[in-house]
Amino acid sequence: MGATFGAVPVAGASVPADCVLKSTSVRGAVESHTYRDATGTTVKAVAGKMITTECMLEVIGKAPLTITAGAFAAGTYKQISAKVSEGNTEFPTSSLAFKKFSNR
Repeated sequence: MGATFGAVPVAGASVPADCVLKSTSVRGAVESHTYRDATGTTVKAVAGKMITTECMLEVIGKAPLTITAGAFAAGTYKQISAKVSEGNTEFPTSSLAFKKFSNR
């Protein structure tokens, strides 16, 4: 596992070796359902059972660009994208995106 600069690693979303974690962001979403009466007025809103969580890691260093194919496992992060940016004056940086699905 790579090092960190005070950024908090996210459990299940791993930092590649030879990289330094620069920042993390996590965003979760729950689907919602609304029920309307005969007049079209919303009378009830309830949360769905599926929770979608997206995690973004910004790292310093060249992360591998390999994404493994396969199905999502419930409650486990799966890497869905990777991007490397390089310049003449800075270290290369990488952005890694992970997603997981879980039930409430």
